[in-house]
Amino acid sequence: MAAVGMVQVLGYPAALAVADTLVKAARVTIVSCEGIGAGYWTVVIRGEIAAVNAAVQAARSLPGQAVISHQIIAHPDGNLEQVLPVAVPHPPLEDFLL
Repeated sequence: MAAVGMVQVLGYPAALAVADTLVKAARVTIVSCEGIGAGYWTVVIRGEIAAVNAAVQAARSLPGQAVISHQIIAHPDGNLEQVLPVAVPHPPLEDFLL
């Protein structure tokens, strides 16, 4: 995985809509969806740079003001996974399909 994408939204329904859009727009994996306080939620994804970029752009195009802020980190340093929750927690589902 070559990129990490983060999308911040206000409200849990917006977080669900953004998470759904992210995974439908490109081949990315949701790493986490966490409430960070005051109603704000952050959805973190991993994938190839182009896929993460496409997914975040699709989320930004949702109607209304769903996305508060976003960030894409291409080629994150390996140390980042030790400090922040950006590692993929389990193998993708495709690894288990026959």
